[in-house]
Amino acid sequence: MADLSFLAAPAVSPAAAEVPLCAWLKVRAYGARRVRVRIAQGEAQWTLDFPASDSPLLLLGFLPDLTATITVQILGHGGVRTWGEPLHFTPVDAPANPLERPPIRLHHATPERMAGRFTFLSIRRRVHGRVGDLSPAQRRFTTSWGLLIAIDHLARIRWMRRMPNRPAGLHRLASGNLFVHDTEFCSREIDLQGETVRAFYAARRPQGAMDGAIPVDVQSLHHQPHQMPNGNFLAVSGHSRLVKDWPASVHEPDTCRADRHVVGDKIVEFTPSGEIVWSWDSFDHLDTQRIGYDALDAYWHVRGFPNHGDWTHCNGVSYDAANDQVIVSLRLQDAVVGVDRASGEIRWILGDHSNWRPDLAAKLLTPVGANFRWPWHGHNPRVTSEGTIVMFDNGIYQARPGQPRLPFEKSFSRGVEYRVDPAAMTVEQVWASALTDADVIERTWAMGDAHRLEASNTALIVHSICMPHGIEGIGMDEDDRSIRFVNELASYARILEYDRDDIHNILFDAEIRDLNELVQWEAFSAVRVSDLYPASAGVVWTEGDALEVDSSEEVTDAHAG
Repeated sequence: MADLSFLAAPAVSPAAAEVPLCAWLKVRAYGARRVRVRIAQGEAQWTLDFPASDSPLLLLGFLPDLTATITVQILGHGGVRTWGEPLHFTPVDAPANPLERPPIRLHHATPERMAGRFTFLSIRRRVHGRVGDLSPAQRRFTTSWGLLIAIDHLARIRWMRRMPNRPAGLHRLASGNLFVHDTEFCSREIDLQGETVRAFYAARRPQGAMDGAIPVDVQSLHHQPHQMPNGNFLAVSGHSRLVKDWPASVHEPDTCRADRHVVGDKIVEFTPSGEIVWSWDSFDHLDTQRIGYDALDAYWHVRGFPNHGDWTHCNGVSYDAANDQVIVSLRLQDAVVGVDRASGEIRWILGDHSNWRPDLAAKLLTPVGANFRWPWHGHNPRVTSEGTIVMFDNGIYQARPGQPRLPFEKSFSRGVEYRVDPAAMTVEQVWASALTDADVIERTWAMGDAHRLEASNTALIVHSICMPHGIEGIGMDEDDRSIRFVNELASYARILEYDRDDIHNILFDAEIRDLNELVQWEAFSAVRVSDLYPASAGVVWTEGDALEVDSSEEVTDAHAG
């Protein structure tokens, strides 16, 4: 037998139906140390270099609609051998239905300046209409479907994973696996072959127990998850309390009051076994009488908490390891809060200074520097290596209940980065994707994501729910039937990467938009990565044809020998 040879013909087969853009490659060889796979599919060409293994090799990066040609080589001390016949693979389960595949359109890309190679996105869809007006079938269409995708520098879908429910925040774990919440208060760890490695669920959720999942002793798990350096998870859990004399009107909050059950948020740290080892409850630290616009909307009503008010609406949490503090974003308080993890006390509050209780007013940060704007209905803060805080700012309303709201068409949506000085109790705006009204590209009424991509000095900004341009009088009050509400319009998502030194130099610009305006598409959360494969897999991904070998290596076309 030769020092290096194929023992059988290589074979390619589809992976699970949930991940239609993945395939398994079986290679049996003698003397192989590496397996090199060159894939050509349409205009895309890429080469994957694997450690040799008796187990099938997971091929990633396929496009949805074209047949791929696959060339297989084995490398060892005996040189390099190439299997004589190319293999072919066509994804068979990729959705073609326009109701199940997000329509992505690329406006611009400068790949040589962009960070990473792929962007993971959690994709959602909905029909037009106010939440309370949707039929059961429309509710199922909106909530009983989801998709995780990875797009490349040209906005082409290169990986997807079907989800049984509407996904929320998406996080990539240290292992390279994905961690995602959904609207059924479940959190899943998913690997790139589509397998659920483990799942957690809120043990006291309205939906009841979940087979095969790990219970966490909370009422809900929602919005953005976060893995801590110790391997535990930070998560947001909404829970209910009866509040006496709660404001019953966002227009007259001081005079119109009634007893009401409201949902506030608890931040929990839980272990991989589901044990809660740390928690912080907004009911114990904040003023339940301070409400925000949207407090009376049906947000929690359709999530298993009927007729509950929405008090804090936490939508993001991150751990600041350098300062041992937890950063909490509270949409309806229009504030970001820094919490001391050791004591549970609030260290500082980043937000508009209106209507805070005296003890909380003492925690307010004072703005310094040029171009400063407070965040309004912000979303999902993250901590950079420099200790600054990056978040998405929807920039809507710019007022507190009882004050006139800014018309939606004047919203100031953007990604923004702040530097907090806890000793001086000041906050400085160090970067934003929009500094003037003319810089605002999209006006986004909810969600949104922002990342500082430090190696490339760029920023990834996701506008999750954009409103059509040029329409005045867009309604933001769910109960006001005299004007078209935001959910009744054709919204879309837009993903932008900025040169941080020049915000007018946009390096990537893509939309997820139904041009027929029948479906509203949303991108809740994003993760930019250099490679689909985790580092631990030992796979080298090269763009283009990388089958060249050293001149000292023998290249032989081979069949099984």
